[in-house]
Order: sequence, then structure tokens, then C-alpha cells
Amino acid sequence: MKYIISENYSLRGWKKLPYGLQNIYTGETEFMYKPMYSLLLDCNGLTDIQPEKLSEEDRQILEKWEKDGFIRKAAEGETLKDIQHYKFYPNRFKQVVHWSLTGRCNYKCKHCFMSAPHAAQGEPSFDELMTMLDAFDRCGIRTVGLTGGEPLIRRDFWDIVDAIIEKKIVITTIYSNGLLVTDDFFDKLGARHIHPSIQFSFDGVGYHDWMRGVKGAEKYVLDAIKRCNERGITFTASMSLCRDNKDSIRETVKLMGELGCKYLKICNTSPQGEWKDQPEHYLKQTEAYQTFLDYIPQYFEDGKPCSIGLEGFFNCRDSKAGSDFVKYGKEEKFGKQLMCGEVRRTMYVSPTGNVLSCMPMIGTPIEDQFPNMLKIPLEEILDSDSLYMTFSNYRVSDYMAHNADCRECEYREMCCGGCRAVAINTSPDDYLGKDLNTCEFFRGGWKKKVDELLKSLGVETEEQKET
Repeated sequence: MKYIISENYSLRGWKKLPYGLQNIYTGETEFMYKPMYSLLLDCNGLTDIQPEKLSEEDRQILEKWEKDGFIRKAAEGETLKDIQHYKFYPNRFKQVVHWSLTGRCNYKCKHCFMSAPHAAQGEPSFDELMTMLDAFDRCGIRTVGLTGGEPLIRRDFWDIVDAIIEKKIVITTIYSNGLLVTDDFFDKLGARHIHPSIQFSFDGVGYHDWMRGVKGAEKYVLDAIKRCNERGITFTASMSLCRDNKDSIRETVKLMGELGCKYLKICNTSPQGEWKDQPEHYLKQTEAYQTFLDYIPQYFEDGKPCSIGLEGFFNCRDSKAGSDFVKYGKEEKFGKQLMCGEVRRTMYVSPTGNVLSCMPMIGTPIEDQFPNMLKIPLEEILDSDSLYMTFSNYRVSDYMAHNADCRECEYREMCCGGCRAVAINTSPDDYLGKDLNTCEFFRGGWKKKVDELLKSLGVETEEQKET
């Protein structure tokens, strides 16, 4: 019997992760141990595999692969396509890049953390973007999300999209304020046979125009959302929370649910960038947490209009409720547990070419200390002791060794040190400093309040399921 890897998959490997099976169209990669991979390499259309001579374990693996669509029985003379053959990349693995094509924007958002209304990050040339794209390709990065500023304002936007497609890199998401998400935009996506998800910014019913600094912004984004529905395009949304719009959460979630939003993320706006000198609009973190706590019962009263995330304080997605602040760590495994698994899988590239752990690192005091891929080859950045890789490699044990009082904290196995992007804003000279927002969640009693509230509502959390 001859098997062959399904045409959706290719054989790929990276430094320290040499045995991978990658979906060509989504970039998702399944990693395996060497013995299992040896069996997969025999699924080439040429090698005769006799299941009756395999071990029971290998037979079960082969059956599961066929059931899951990773492999199928080969037709006579059928072999792997060129793109499917094994390729090794000598750098560390990255699945997706969140890529800012510009630091400019056509809106004047009062709270923009990267000061796009003033183009503080500038705009890379087309050639500079192509240099970055070539590096993504060389490093085996197969998926990108396009953001800005506002990416659609670039006159060469579709040339960039075409170059990405030519590299066989998948555009998973386009982040936009919606003004330029017109019928022509969707026609051009359709002509290229790509269907990325669109993430819109929506800052509250009745408040969006004020937050975005453009009259009619709310109408424009709602029109764009309706076009998504007409075209069958998935969309998500994000809401920036402040003192002014905090009472609009309920109405906003209901509206997004009615419009088919897949997921709405609501986060307290950071006092940086354009927002830095407007303290009258800030919500203290405790005020934001109280706002979230007050809203949760309304969310369930309204029948959970759509999946939501309240800045890690509470999330309900695919009927799974809980808090992203709760990490379910185990002290005996702190030496292996990454502080942020997401950073290991993804990276953010700023308009200037800085390779950052995540987009919220823009505007932080240490932003310019990160390596720049227009000056240093990305392969070197991903295979060195650069600040980016330092953040990617931090283990919970590193954090606990650095913070004596955290080692004694009763919440240490749930907190696991919190978020580095948040911590850097309050301790720029201490990469392993405390995330005071996460600390407040646990030590300030908010976790207990959420648990008691959800129990009174009859909602089972992921944490309860774990235990």
C-alpha cells in the first residue's frame, strides 16, 4: 500500500523543531518526534507501506493521519509536488507575523498608542517592505496579518498583497478602521481568491466618531461590517475602553452580536502615544476591572451575543468561560514553561522594521532596543541573543528567581509572572519586572469576585473544568 501526503501539506523543519508538517494554506504546523516523522516521510507515493508489518502504535498513527486528512492512499505513479518536499530553515520557528505596513493613518484617533495621526513611526518604502517579505520567506514564515496605522491607505497596497501571494504566504487578517473597506476592496480580494478575516476597531455605540476623530466614522465601519456579511467574510472587532465610553459596553456587544461579529476584544486604553497627556479620560485599572465585573451579568442576561474578551479579566469564547490571567502553571514545570507562549509562535514588525515581541511594545520605553530587520538579517535575529529572542525565551522560573516575593505568593501558579508588555511600561529598566495589572487581579481580590459572580450565575469556568 502506498500513501502520499495530502496536497494541502508540506514537510518543513526549523532549528530545534526539525520535524514539522505544515498546512500550505493556513501555516499551521504539527511537530513530531523523529520516529513518527520517519513514517511520515515514507508517505511519498513511492514507498510501499505494509500496515500488517507495522507496530500497533504506527498502525494507529497511520489510520489517524488518514482520518485527519494529513495523508491519503496514492494513485499509481503519484509523487509529492515540489512545494511538499522537506525544507529546513536554520532559524527558530515563527508561525505568523503581525506586520505594520505603515505608521500613517487617515483617522485622528485620540488614543492611538503609536501616534499614527502624526505618523510617528513613518512609512517604509515598497522596497523596504519587499526586503522584509523576502526575509519572512527565507525564515519559513507562512502567514502574516496586515496592520498599520491604516494599511489600506497605501497606494501600493495591492502590489504588496500580490507580492505576498507570489511568495505563497497566507494573509490571515487585515486590520482596518473600515473607511476604505468598500465594495471595490472586496472585489479585489475576490479577484485574488483570498478571504482574510477583517478586524475592525469599534469604540462604542455613540462614541466611535469622538474616539476616532472623524465625523461619520461609526457609519463607515458599520457599512464595512455589513459588506463583510454580504460577502461571507469573517470579521472581529476591538474596542478601546476609557472613562467616556465605558457605559456603552452592553449596547456595543449586543450590536456586534447582531451584526455577526466572531469575537470582540475590549481593553482599557493605555496612557501612551496620543493618549499620554489626556489623563482626564483614563480609567484606573481598578475602575476598568469594576466596569468589567458590572458588565458580566448583563452579558449572560443578553444571551452571550458574541464571543468576548475583557482584557484577560474575563473571556467567553466558543462557550468556554474564564480568565486569560489564569495560566494553570505548575511550580515543578516552571523551568520549561514559557512566560508567553504566544511570543514564541508570533512576532510583530513595526513600520520602521523593529522586531518586537508584540504590537503593544510600540511606544514603550524600550522599543528602540529591539533589533531592526532592515539592519540585521531576520535569520540572525531569530537565532541569537537579541532582545526579541530574550523575551521569547523567558521561562516562569526566570521570573520567579528575579522576584523573591512572587515566589512566596499564593497565586504564583496562576499568575506565572503576567505580561511583559504591561510590565515594561512601569519598569522599563527591568525586563522581568512585575505586571501590576495581573498582580492587582489576583492580590486585589478580583479573581475571587469573578469566581463568585460566575458561580452565582451558574457558569462553569475552564478552571473548574481543569480541576
